[in-house]
Amino acid sequence: MLTKAAKLDFFAAMLIFVLTMSFLNVGKAFAFPVPMPAVTDTTAYHSYSYIRFLNEKDSINLSDEEFFDIAGKIIFPINKWNLPKRDSLIMQLEQEVFPLINRDSLELVHMMLRGAASPEGPTRFNKFLGEKRAETLLNFIKENLSVPTGDNFDMQIDIEDYRTLCLMMRRMGDKDYGYVQAMCDQYLPKKQIDKLKSTLRSARQGTLWLRLFREYFPRLRAARIVFFFRAPRTYAPKVIPEAPVVKEPVKPVLPDTTKKEPVVIVQHPEETYTVLEERKPRRELLSVKSNILFDFAYVPGYNRWCPIPNVALEYYPKHGHFTYGFSIDFPWWQHYNIQKYFQIRNYQLEARYYFRSGDIARRLPGEGAAFRGFYLQGYAHAAIYSLSFGKKRGWFGEGLGAGLGAGYVLPLSKKGHWRMEFGLQVGWFLAAYDPYQYGNPKTGVEDGLYYYKWTQSKDRFKKRQYRYNWIGPTRVGITLVYDLLYRRNEKKGISFRPWEKQTTIIKTSDLEQMQTTSTSNKEGDRP
Repeated sequence: MLTKAAKLDFFAAMLIFVLTMSFLNVGKAFAFPVPMPAVTDTTAYHSYSYIRFLNEKDSINLSDEEFFDIAGKIIFPINKWNLPKRDSLIMQLEQEVFPLINRDSLELVHMMLRGAASPEGPTRFNKFLGEKRAETLLNFIKENLSVPTGDNFDMQIDIEDYRTLCLMMRRMGDKDYGYVQAMCDQYLPKKQIDKLKSTLRSARQGTLWLRLFREYFPRLRAARIVFFFRAPRTYAPKVIPEAPVVKEPVKPVLPDTTKKEPVVIVQHPEETYTVLEERKPRRELLSVKSNILFDFAYVPGYNRWCPIPNVALEYYPKHGHFTYGFSIDFPWWQHYNIQKYFQIRNYQLEARYYFRSGDIARRLPGEGAAFRGFYLQGYAHAAIYSLSFGKKRGWFGEGLGAGLGAGYVLPLSKKGHWRMEFGLQVGWFLAAYDPYQYGNPKTGVEDGLYYYKWTQSKDRFKKRQYRYNWIGPTRVGITLVYDLLYRRNEKKGISFRPWEKQTTIIKTSDLEQMQTTSTSNKEGDRP
């Protein structure tokens, strides 16, 4: 038999057990379920090599070769940095990639961005081009990507992308890869870019630089990008509807029309722009020349210094080794009182082959004369003349000739606008002429007239019945040359100026950054 106290303890224990179980059941009824992570499907990104997904322990370091293989690239026109409207990567990012990233709210971990220019232009301008191309692509990404970008990017500028050039040459099995790589290894660690450029330009008599310009340089004018993402950790908890809350209607507050609010003008900071005007060199088109030896000539038989006025023109194409010229010699001296005449009209056409190519792809404007050094020449000329060295010694006639020549062109000025030529022509000249004299050859009377030197019957006289053949040197020259006309860069036409003003509108902040970078580079190169 249980005592009364034991019964009370039993009923108390049972009551505590029932209450505990009831409380647990109520807790289960109101408890939230444990959320499960929702995994983002990344299979849609597999077709884009420039998008990478990282785990927590993955590294974002890429070698130059790995970056070249997977990066998305934009190829720019020469000397341009605005995004090409129909570029395949731009269209793909706008229409496919960015909408996917924005939809999935991917977490951007890092971006690797590189901008570059090809080596054929001035080094300072190539650095500016590389920076602008990288900045243009970065701004495009920030404008179209809704996920935060912040400072999660590594932007590099290849002033002149020699490492990509060597990579492409190695993969193509280029026969000159070893030489180009050796030159890059020699000069790039010392930051001697101009020295490297001049060495490559002069190699193989200029043929190497021309081939690089045609086959590789267009692919170096690029900006490249690789994205690194991490899939977001999202949760999908069940939502329990809450009881509706009845709010009292809010009475609208009507504005007081009697009071006038002050007008506040908010001034937003505006980016200032600077207009840069610089002189951009032009390519020479036509030069004018004069043979100094002719200008100070002494003619035997004439017995005095007798300058031979002469002028020549040479036309310079934009491509190749050949130039074309025209010259005229026109001494027209006469001394009637002593019956001496030195009168010549000699017209010559010529073509030259310069061993050093003057192609504009390799001889850029502003880097000196495009055509200089040794040359070979072919020419043809025609002349009319009247020569008299006394009363009984005169000749009048015409002649034709042709031949070959060789010479050397030496620049006299730093920019090459003044030059000196040393040349020699050897050829054949055939003249048809008649001798003449002062006074009647039959009677010997000096009647103030000139007669053909003919004493036989008039019926047997024929003009130009005498011939003279000459094979040997036909001209020797030390010639002063000056560039007379130049091609315009941006527009068609010609000009007498070797340069033209180029106007560029640039942000003041960008200009200051360029000047600071340029100054630091100069200071760093000093020994």
